[in-house]
Amino acid sequence: MNEKQKKQMAVMTDAVQPHCDENIIAAITCSHGGTIARTLIAKIFLGGFGASWGTSGLPNPVFIAVGKKNVYAFSYKPRGFKFKIKKEVARWPKNELRVETDMTGKMYKFKLSTPSDESYSLEIPVMFGGRELAQFFLDSLKG
Repeated sequence: MNEKQKKQMAVMTDAVQPHCDENIIAAITCSHGGTIARTLIAKIFLGGFGASWGTSGLPNPVFIAVGKKNVYAFSYKPRGFKFKIKKEVARWPKNELRVETDMTGKMYKFKLSTPSDESYSLEIPVMFGGRELAQFFLDSLKG
């Protein structure tokens, strides 16, 4: 990552660090799989109806943070170029998660699966220079 991307990652990890009981390696905001396309379709063809449909019990968008032992999900509100973390909505032991990634195109997609067969399909937009940031996050998630 270049210096600008390191600063962006630091802003995100710093936002969640006070809410976690371990050092956070990486953090990023994600949307439910297909959300961006669904929102565009809803706004263009349905007058906005259905734009907030979700695909899981997680908020949309969701803030995901990766520690050495756990992966955390938070609800949040953007505040300019910073983030206001609202509350933790899920926590999973990192070594119990199965992570599948598709890092092609303009969206990096990933799926988190738990031993209890819960699964969360999420995506990170990578147009506008976000590839390295998303790559670092996904490598941390898998590693």
